[in-house]
Amino acid sequence: MEEQSPVLNQISGVILWSRNLERSVEMYNKLFRLSPEQQKGFGHLHIFHLPSGMDVMIDANGMDAVPVPDKAPPLFFMPATDIDKAAAFVQELGFEIIYGGIHRNDAVSFFNMRDPDFNVITVCQNHR
Repeated sequence: MEEQSPVLNQISGVILWSRNLERSVEMYNKLFRLSPEQQKGFGHLHIFHLPSGMDVMIDANGMDAVPVPDKAPPLFFMPATDIDKAAAFVQELGFEIIYGGIHRNDAVSFFNMRDPDFNVITVCQNHR
C-alpha cells in the first residue's frame, strides 16, 4: 500500500506579495467587491475570502526590499462575462494589461493583467 502524502491535494488560496499593503488592499477590494465580513487584516497580511471558497492573501512582510520582477507567469485566472468591459474595468482600478493585450480565438478571449508589484492574473471569457 502506497503511503499517503502529507500534503493535501487541494489549493485553498493564493498569496500575492505587496510592497504597499494599503494600495494593494484598495485595488483588490475594488476588483473583488467583497463585504468587510469577507475580509480580514492581520498587520502585514490581508485576506480576501472569495465566495468560491478560495482565499487571496496579500502579504507585505519584508517585501519592501524585494525588487519588482520584469516578467512573471500568471498566478491564477478569473472568469469574465465580457472581456472588453473587463479590460476597461481593471485598467480603471490601476491594473496594467500586459503581454500583448486581449487575445481572441473561437473558444476564449483573455488578457493578462498585473498590479504594481507584478502579480500577474489572467482574465478569461469562455465563448462556448
